[in-house]
Amino acid sequence: MNSAAVFDFTCPVKTNSGNKALEHLPVELAGLNAVNPLIVANARAVGPKAVRTLMNAFGDSKMTLGLFEGVTEAADLGVVDHLKNICLEKKYDAFIALGGGKAADVAKVLNLAVSLKTPDARQLSPKTPVRKRLLPLVVVPTAGADGLETSGFAHLNRMIFSSEFLAPGLAVLDSRLARARKGILMAATGLAALGRAVESHVSADRNPFQKAYSFAAVRFVRENLPAAVADPGNKKAALAVLNAAAMSGCAFSNAASGRLHKLGQVFYELLGIPQGVIMGMCLSRVLEDGFREGSCDPAALLQPLAGDDAFARTPAGKRAEAALALLNRFLEELRGALGKDLPKSLSEAGVSGYRKEEILDVLGKDEDGHYLRGVVEGMAGGKRERKG
Repeated sequence: MNSAAVFDFTCPVKTNSGNKALEHLPVELAGLNAVNPLIVANARAVGPKAVRTLMNAFGDSKMTLGLFEGVTEAADLGVVDHLKNICLEKKYDAFIALGGGKAADVAKVLNLAVSLKTPDARQLSPKTPVRKRLLPLVVVPTAGADGLETSGFAHLNRMIFSSEFLAPGLAVLDSRLARARKGILMAATGLAALGRAVESHVSADRNPFQKAYSFAAVRFVRENLPAAVADPGNKKAALAVLNAAAMSGCAFSNAASGRLHKLGQVFYELLGIPQGVIMGMCLSRVLEDGFREGSCDPAALLQPLAGDDAFARTPAGKRAEAALALLNRFLEELRGALGKDLPKSLSEAGVSGYRKEEILDVLGKDEDGHYLRGVVEGMAGGKRERKG
């Protein structure tokens, strides 16, 4: 195997996955000298059953639990500062983020504020130096997670906090929390994982460790997402999709933010559209454009998508086109299974003209803004905008 002469890869995340994985959490926290954790959750998003399942897992551990289940999509640094004061008063010594998205973001930034003893969390910024390990952080993703839970990134107040110390020390993936009520929740999770894993896997600066995580994430999605979408109560398939999301976050932490991630994130932050929905909408175009530009080689995707035998049988010069064709069929199968629940265009997603303009304005400030704006224009009515 050829690899770069010099590379680095950081992944502080330990993963416990399986049936009743939550029951091991008290022992894991005790090993980190934590006895008084605070659970941070969006109760409306995860549901009361998920909260009960997590709290019941502590049984007779004699640990005292705090619970804040009021995280919303509008949570900001003001919420973090409020929670920081509670944490100092109650002496919480660890944090557990239940669910995906904003709950994990709030927990990460809250951990930063408490660990650094920040007088006013509202003064935190991406420039705040983080030079030491923070208090123990555990993420417990549920259906609807986006994969960023296991990353070293947190998005809050339209700011991006980034540090290897923000990443959780433990991710607990429990089959009881993996199941969803609707197939679109599984699709959004799987497509977000696929988008980030794909970008990581074809990036020019990938290394063997990064490739291992992205490879496994792509294969898990390919083999399990259709079953999870067809039956969102399928614990085995749903848990595999959550594992893919967790691995994609670890790979993403070691790669540059790609075009798919940027597109998914801006639609989520401004309109609340799940990142995976947007990534699925533009995945083929972004990869095809990158292939034509020479900035990425989709040939590397054929093995995790098609399997070892198909990869070996396909001539090297045809692997990129074969991978793109297989990916397109996979996406079409998902759309066929979900129908209107998985929109093909911004108009089908209900994005109005003025909201599209708002998106375009934000993307225009990005270093890759010209390209990203073109993709959004092409997504507007479901027609692909060709270059040149």
